[in-house]
Amino acid sequence: MHLKLAAGLGSLLLAGSAMAQVPPDIAAQLRERGQSMDPAVGELYEPLFAGESYAGITLTRDIAYGADPLQKLDLYVPEKAKGPLPVLFFVHGGGFVRGDKHGTFYPDNITAWAARHGMVGVGVNYRLAPDHPWPGGVEDLRAALGWVRANIAEHGGDPDRIVLWGHSAGANHVADYVGHTELHGDEAKGLKGAILLSPNYTDEAPAEPHVYYGADASLQTLPAAIARLHHVATPLFIGFAEFDPDSMRHTAERMIADLCTPAGPCSAHVDLPGHNHFTEGMAVGTADVSLSGPVLDWVNKVTAR
Repeated sequence: MHLKLAAGLGSLLLAGSAMAQVPPDIAAQLRERGQSMDPAVGELYEPLFAGESYAGITLTRDIAYGADPLQKLDLYVPEKAKGPLPVLFFVHGGGFVRGDKHGTFYPDNITAWAARHGMVGVGVNYRLAPDHPWPGGVEDLRAALGWVRANIAEHGGDPDRIVLWGHSAGANHVADYVGHTELHGDEAKGLKGAILLSPNYTDEAPAEPHVYYGADASLQTLPAAIARLHHVATPLFIGFAEFDPDSMRHTAERMIADLCTPAGPCSAHVDLPGHNHFTEGMAVGTADVSLSGPVLDWVNKVTAR
């Protein structure tokens, strides 16, 4: 479906507190909820997107990049921008078993935000566990990136300037794709950066097999993931929220400590005060630029010609 809707980096600490603009009424409710993982928190942000027309953006939905019904992607393209433009490729979360590229307003707000800031936004769906365990996510990212590299120029995008952005389980998929370089093909040639927003690994393999990773500790443990990422050439941006679950805060803090060094691949990181696991992404496109401001600055740097 194709719609034209109406009208060289050193390690950089991007402190969320310096740019935090969570609306006071929302901030108070988030502090009361603490680390709640209830997605109903979207009710706080949905009114901020009421009446959104996405004027000036051409949207193409459900482009197939594979044979499975879930192997589809959406494109958000600025109507009047002069290409070729950088490409922001967003991978949704959902605990490996759920989630969608298109919601009431989230995660569409991120891909639309990208289009409004001089990028081509790509939102992707992928096959889900338990029917599609490891390496299904990496295989789908490889296939979707292959489609983007082969076709994005026709939509004003630059196949040589692609940034991945994953949230939650989507951040794991992005980290896994970037880290497992042995699984890369020509589709990886245009990759200029990867954003890991609230990934979640464990210090040790769980007693019971993981729904996606199974029983292999090398796939799902934090030390193994960090070891893989130490050797990548792709610049990384790592972010997490004040009210993320402890396991996600631990994952991000360890990654930042080990990877955001002069010799490491992480060139920027942000800790988002006042936000929880869902609202960190839901705020993108609002007046709260505690995440989107640093991300935009970083993307512009890693995709600069």
